[in-house]
Amino acid sequence: MIGFKSIADKRLDFALRCVQEVIDETESFLSEEERRETPVARKKLNKGRKPSEVAKNYHQYIKSFGMLMLNSGLVAALLFAQGKANKGDKKAEAYDLIIKHLTEWLQSLCCVSQPSKAAILELYGANNPHHIRQATREALMFLQDLKRVADARLQKPEKSENGDK
Repeated sequence: MIGFKSIADKRLDFALRCVQEVIDETESFLSEEERRETPVARKKLNKGRKPSEVAKNYHQYIKSFGMLMLNSGLVAALLFAQGKANKGDKKAEAYDLIIKHLTEWLQSLCCVSQPSKAAILELYGANNPHHIRQATREALMFLQDLKRVADARLQKPEKSENGDK
């Protein structure tokens, strides 16, 4: 077997690790083997426990973050997430994870040299529009993979009795 991986394979591997990190943090009461199960099997193991608020929010925000980036740009979307992450509630934890995962991916591609919140300032101060465009393109493709993995691996929020989510 050839040991080479395409950038798409690396991106998908990283997305899988990011979502598994969310599962590991939010479902810490399960064993290692149980955490690797499908969402339906994990739901049965929860024995009446509701999915973590952080995992639900992460799943929800990942779905819309790509569109936010398309409408506002990479730096503006990261600054928006930073503002939400500074509030200190469960939603803040989900936005903090999104910033962490996105900037770690950009750092692994050498688009930014610093992790997490320092990367936002680095991108903001970048004078090269080609560099920003490249980072935005990579971030969008990573978010697309992350959204697919999150849809497959994270539990979907249950609908209430009146049909609302």
